[in-house]
Amino acid sequence: MKNSYLMHIDEHTTLGIPLEDISFLSSFKANLLEEILEEIAVVEVTLSNPGDNEVAALIKIGAQNGEYTGYSVAVRWETAIAKAFESIRYHIDLIANSPVKENIN
Repeated sequence: MKNSYLMHIDEHTTLGIPLEDISFLSSFKANLLEEILEEIAVVEVTLSNPGDNEVAALIKIGAQNGEYTGYSVAVRWETAIAKAFESIRYHIDLIANSPVKENIN
């Protein structure tokens, strides 16, 4: 499982959000990705406020088989984190299932 878990959170973003909730949701989503990525060494969560009513989530994952980044902006912090993790899952699936064409030249 994860050896390091880093959170970088703008102080205005955390108003009214328990850090335990951010940690729980992030760990839960990372555990779902670990089925695909094998061993995850580092999970880095960055939350900020790009606008008055928006939360941006930047998720960086360092795994045994590579580094992955997901980004999302939403009205709710839960949605931003979930969509950032889903962005990583989408790109992993896209790479894994991309058609490979043989060069016969």
